[in-house]
Amino acid sequence: MESQNLKDNVNEISENAKAYIRLKIDLLKLTLTEKVSLIISALLISVILFLVFLFISMFVSIAFIFWFREYAGPQYVGALIVAGFYLLVGVIIFFARNRLFIDPMVKQISKIILEEEDEDK
Repeated sequence: MESQNLKDNVNEISENAKAYIRLKIDLLKLTLTEKVSLIISALLISVILFLVFLFISMFVSIAFIFWFREYAGPQYVGALIVAGFYLLVGVIIFFARNRLFIDPMVKQISKIILEEEDEDK
């Protein structure tokens, strides 16, 4: 009788351990899915904001070229001024790329990945 009771207890512990491991795997999958979706949404928002800024700067550049032609001189000179401005901005961004883009992106992704879940939830 005691042998049967011991076998039942061992079987119950084994089943509980398997259920616990399955639940931990499910929790890991859900946590990973949440973090990946947060990272993808942050990247998507960044891309959308970049495209909006790109279109705004393009139209401002075209407006400057037309304004320069109207008030100061030939259109190609205005286009060269705009190109020089963008070249200067590009060089500045190139040399400050770590501080401006890479470091904040790494911090944000690390914050999302390493964020501790509240035990009260």
